[in-house]
Amino acid sequence: MLYLKNGDFVDQHIVSIEDRAFLYGDGCFTTARLKAGEIMLWKRHLQRLQQAITALRINCDIDFIKNDKEKFLQHLPDGATGTIKILISRGTSARGYAIPNQSADIYFYYYPDAHCLTQPVILERVGLIAETLASSFRPLKGIKTLNRLEQIMLKSMAIQQQWDEALCFDVEQNLVEGISSNCFVFIDGIWHTPDLQCTGINGIMRQEILARMQHYQIPHQVRIISKAEISQIEAGFLCNALHPMQIMGQLVRDQDIVQSLDRQKCLQLFESLQLKELV
Repeated sequence: MLYLKNGDFVDQHIVSIEDRAFLYGDGCFTTARLKAGEIMLWKRHLQRLQQAITALRINCDIDFIKNDKEKFLQHLPDGATGTIKILISRGTSARGYAIPNQSADIYFYYYPDAHCLTQPVILERVGLIAETLASSFRPLKGIKTLNRLEQIMLKSMAIQQQWDEALCFDVEQNLVEGISSNCFVFIDGIWHTPDLQCTGINGIMRQEILARMQHYQIPHQVRIISKAEISQIEAGFLCNALHPMQIMGQLVRDQDIVQSLDRQKCLQLFESLQLKELV
């Protein structure tokens, strides 16, 4: 692994116990796929960080992130593959919730991975989480803050059920997303993805797939999808910046009902959208 903090490489990652990221989860982050030494969908990741910095009122110049990114990539092995995480913390400050004036701290992480996927991942068992996602505080809507406790608890629930992933719903029992991904489902001859007006993250890969669907004229809708429609799903997949397509093999609707889905529809879409370049 390799770490960079505010443009300086560090051998051991040590963060102050007074850091607001530790005290309050005061910051944001994005996680990206590194392929052949390049960060995939970099412009979208940069836009995500800029949106979060603005919404959270963090004192961080986006040009510093750009410069640190170039310096960081130059120190990686040629053709490096793996995961890049960029984390922005408001930094250390005196006790209290009041926003300090100092510049934010910018962290880059590199996690090497020699394994390069060339095809979609198959998730054999995808369950339905009973607990509902909290509605977003409007100023934080869609922002990937450092507070991921909700996802940690949901992941624990899925592991207990021996599910590979799970679909999550809001208080109105409408489909939102996976635990660590966005979702697309095929119903009545068309692809659908949930409207994220109340909660959920408008992920990097979701944005890219929607743009490609429009470009390649693939019929699709962004709409409210009720839990009652789950039985009508013919095919579906989950996506995030590290995995453009994770095909849902089976939906576990309860202990007695397992709904098998059409994997071929997802594979056909994978080819139509030319997502192979992103894996």
